[in-house]
Amino acid sequence: MSKARSGKKVSGARHGAVLARQMKDPEFRYHYEQRKLVHEVAVAVRAMRKQAGMTQAQLAGIVGVTQPMIAKIEKGIEQRAPHWEMLGKVCVALGKQMRLSFRDLEEHETHLVEVDGKPASAFESAEG
Repeated sequence: MSKARSGKKVSGARHGAVLARQMKDPEFRYHYEQRKLVHEVAVAVRAMRKQAGMTQAQLAGIVGVTQPMIAKIEKGIEQRAPHWEMLGKVCVALGKQMRLSFRDLEEHETHLVEVDGKPASAFESAEG
């Protein structure tokens, strides 16, 4: 039985404090945000496709790629986000428009990708 389950107090550094300290390192921040972007793009593409009532195969046919390519994007298993051209084609196929936004580092947002004004993470929790 873990200490947390046994009722004993567990102490240590809070995740937020550790992450804030690590985010000061530009290399760590780059890799963290790259991975976060891949994940949020995956969630957003999956949510938009489902919202459009399409299968991965149907979306792939419209975009001009294979179904496994759409599956890879939706699983977020790549180390890099899909190319802009690919995301543009996915957006057009799903009746969406893609935007690019640059913000100051001090304006630390909790999300990088939005769909219809909502963070991608909102769709992740809705899918279960």
